[in-house]
Amino acid sequence: MTEKMRIVVTGMGAVTPFGQGVPVFWDGIVSGKSAVRETGDEELRKWAPVAAEAVSFNANEFMDRKQARKIDRFSQMALAATGEALRDAGWENEESLKASYGSDRIGVAMGCAFGGVQTLESGGRRLATGAQHVGPRLVPKSIPNAAGANMARQWNIHGPVLTYSTACASSANAIGEASYWLRLGEADMVLAGGAECLFSPAILAGLNSAGALAAKGPGEPEGWSRPFDSGRSGMVMGEGAAILVLETYEHAVQRGARIYAEFAGYGTSSDAYHETSPDPSGREAGLAMRRALRQAGIGPGQIDYVNAHATSTKAGDAAESQALRHVFGDTLNQLPVSSIKGAIGHLLGAAGAIESIACIKAIETGMLPPTINCDSKDPAAPPDIVPNQSRRETINYALSNSFGFGGQNGVLIWKREGH
Repeated sequence: MTEKMRIVVTGMGAVTPFGQGVPVFWDGIVSGKSAVRETGDEELRKWAPVAAEAVSFNANEFMDRKQARKIDRFSQMALAATGEALRDAGWENEESLKASYGSDRIGVAMGCAFGGVQTLESGGRRLATGAQHVGPRLVPKSIPNAAGANMARQWNIHGPVLTYSTACASSANAIGEASYWLRLGEADMVLAGGAECLFSPAILAGLNSAGALAAKGPGEPEGWSRPFDSGRSGMVMGEGAAILVLETYEHAVQRGARIYAEFAGYGTSSDAYHETSPDPSGREAGLAMRRALRQAGIGPGQIDYVNAHATSTKAGDAAESQALRHVFGDTLNQLPVSSIKGAIGHLLGAAGAIESIACIKAIETGMLPPTINCDSKDPAAPPDIVPNQSRRETINYALSNSFGFGGQNGVLIWKREGH
């Protein structure tokens, strides 16, 4: 990789079940806390007894009421996270952003699995109860590309603006594909990430019927999401948004930006196996990891930390464990692996982006986030899953896995700047 093709992260923003902002998210993760609670909506509780909801998020704190009414919750979260990421990267407003980049040299790459399902379901309920029409904004509020389109309008962005919908791999794929725009010279800066809010009866009932959601757990709700634990019973739904500011190294240095980490590699593949279950052999998930390693120009032994997809489903965690063993062999015995989904649940289309932020913060701080609630590790799980408490460790390369329904696999590798 030549120097002019280096890609760096200069800003990050997030809305998570822990609250607004990357510092709040990171403090919650490394402290070993859980944001999982009893589901707030009594109707939704029938299908998802517990959830990781962003209960403190209030769109009116980030936009005026008129704008908030015009857009769905997932778009609201995306705008809030984007604003934080841009400020973190050194831009206070659109004018300061224009001073660094022309509007046609900025792109938006967003991932989400469904879009504004709450808006769509609300419209369906109106018709089912006798209404003759729905609001004129139902479609533009609910379409999957709404978040990216709103981000472009808010900050006057005229470069490539695309949305990737590959289930739980959506934002990992969005970030990976955005790297190609930068390397091909189609953009100099990209806002890349994901947003998701799927707390709706239809979605939760469907996931419940598929056996994907945790239907029970030991003790309090905080302990229901149990990645790699032998007693795991399914995933816990989360919601939120996460945005990274990706720039070419050359432009970031030219404007004097702070650099958090470098983007090192991206790999993707398809299981082509089943509509919901992963290939239990882990072969294709391993293929995506190998492709990311090849693009990064490193071997498996150079990875210092793996942020696992590990959603707390029996089939998914087992398949990922197999894939990790295929790729890393005996080095897996000494490789720290963790899943943050025990703490914040599964953000689906936004998972790859928020877990990338976790990797970048691990590189920056030298602190590994723990896998909470893993009290009785599955014998097939990786030997070192960093259980329950964070750990200090120097991280030069971190690998993040995202695997979705339909066999969609996306893997990202982040590295310490200049390493």
